[in-house]
Amino acid sequence: MGRLVEWIFQRVYMAMLASAIFWVLALCGGLVFGLAPAGCVLMTLFQQYRYDYKKYHWKEAWALFKENFLATNKVFLTLFAVQALLSYGIYILIQLPHQTILYLVLTIANLLFLLLAPAVYAVYLKLQVFFEFSYKNSLKLSLIGVFLNISAMLKLLLGTILLLIASYFMPALLFFVFIGLWHFFISDVLDPIYQTIQSKLKTEKS
Repeated sequence: MGRLVEWIFQRVYMAMLASAIFWVLALCGGLVFGLAPAGCVLMTLFQQYRYDYKKYHWKEAWALFKENFLATNKVFLTLFAVQALLSYGIYILIQLPHQTILYLVLTIANLLFLLLAPAVYAVYLKLQVFFEFSYKNSLKLSLIGVFLNISAMLKLLLGTILLLIASYFMPALLFFVFIGLWHFFISDVLDPIYQTIQSKLKTEKS
């Protein structure tokens, strides 16, 4: 029982620590421009140190933040722009008079692509820890990665929905716990995608 309590406490404490690091870094980037590099920092630190909170240091976090600021923002803002365009497209389609089957199909297609953008971003956060790739290749590989393991993507969807539901009833936890917890969650749940890509790259090299 004591070990279980210690295990739970450690996870909650780490999620709080990671969330604090995330928000401080995000604010350093003016919030909007700080979200993506802050997420990158959490993913990198978690991959290196897991739940060993003593190894999480501000100096390293800040260095990673500055190093990845431009690259992560390019991808994040591109996907955000895509989502904005798709959302506007859905709004226009809904407003059109005389709704037809074609409009309905286009609306559903836009909704599906709207869901795809956050999934691509989550995969990107996972892959950027291991690979150094150009802006164009990062988008291409992240998009491909979404379709490499459907089981992992379903887990990502389910876990994210559960966290959003919990955040609705406990909004304070979204800021102080769930942000860190979500990054830890996607780091683990998307690992099969990284493993698949890594194995394919090894096969091509050999």
